[in-house]
Amino acid sequence: MELKVLGNLKKENVEVYLEYLNSCKSSNWETWETTYKTYCNNFKLFLIWFQKSYKNRLLLSKDTLLEMPSIIESYRNYCRGLGNSKRTLMNKTTAISTFYSWCVRRNKIKYHPFDSKLDRLRFTDKDKVRSSYFLTTEQILTVRLYMQVESKKYDLQDRILWELFLDSACRISAIQNLTIQQLKLEEGYFTNVKEKEGYIVNAFFFNKCKELLKEWLKEREEKGINIDYIFITKYNGTYRQMTQGAIRERIKKLGKIIGIKDLYPHSLRKTSINLINNLAGLGLASSYANHSSSGVTSKHYIAKTNPAEIRNSIISARKKLGIF
Repeated sequence: MELKVLGNLKKENVEVYLEYLNSCKSSNWETWETTYKTYCNNFKLFLIWFQKSYKNRLLLSKDTLLEMPSIIESYRNYCRGLGNSKRTLMNKTTAISTFYSWCVRRNKIKYHPFDSKLDRLRFTDKDKVRSSYFLTTEQILTVRLYMQVESKKYDLQDRILWELFLDSACRISAIQNLTIQQLKLEEGYFTNVKEKEGYIVNAFFFNKCKELLKEWLKEREEKGINIDYIFITKYNGTYRQMTQGAIRERIKKLGKIIGIKDLYPHSLRKTSINLINNLAGLGLASSYANHSSSGVTSKHYIAKTNPAEIRNSIISARKKLGIF
C-alpha cells in the first residue's frame, strides 16, 4: 500500500493492517505480486471509505465489530453506486474478510464480525461486465497482417503481445512480468513464469513470435535500453515495466482492426485454449491452460456450440430413431 495514502488514515487501523500484510507476505510469497497485491489495493479503498463514513472508528473496536455486517452492506451499496459488478463486490468483500480471519487467528478479536451473516451474491451470465470473444483463425491473421502493413501505427511490442497471448495462453499478469532472463529464445519458451495461484509454468511461443522477439532484442540493444522486463514504456525519459492497463489498451486498439471495440487479453487466452481443444481435445487444452481440472476449461474456456448446430444434431438423432 502507498504510504502517502496511509498517512492520512487512522494510525491504529494502518498499523494493524500493515502487520497483517507483513504476515501474508511471509507465508504467501509466491502470490504476493498477484493475489495479495489485489487484496491490498481493495482494502486500501475500503479504509479510505471507512474513515470518511465512520470518522475515528477503530477496525477492531467492539462497536465496529458489532456493526460490521451493516457496515459491509453499506460499503457494497457504495461500490454499486460506482458501477462495480457483483464479481468486483465479492473480491472487495473477500479482501476485508481475509483480514478479519487473520485477526481471529492472531487472537486480536474473538470472532469474525460478518462471516455467515451476509446474504451471498448470486452470479448469472448476465452479471458478466466484459464481453468475451472467441476469435477465428481469419480474425487472428487479419490483425497480424494489418499490423505488418501499417507498421507506423503499430510497434514491435504490439505485434509481440498479439502473438504471445495467442501462443502461450498466459494471463495478463504473467505476460506483464516476463523478463529477458527468463527467455529461452531458440528453445521457444519463457521459463519459470509465475501464473495464478503461484503455479510456475513455461510460456511457449512459436516462429512468428520468435522472429519478432529477435527484432525487439536487436532494437533494444541499438537504443541502449537496459531493463530486464520484455514489455516496457518510457516515462520522463526512463524506461520501466509496462503496466497491465497499458497492455489492455494495446489489445483494445488491436481489436478495433477486426471491429471489436472491447477486446481484452483474456479473450485471446480463451481463443487460444478453445482452438487447442478443437484440434487436440479437452485434455491438452486443460494442460495448456494450466487449469487444476478440465471442468474449469470446459465451463469457461470452450466456445458453446451454435444453437443451429445443436438443433441439426438433434434432428439427425431423431431421424435415426424414426422420429421426424
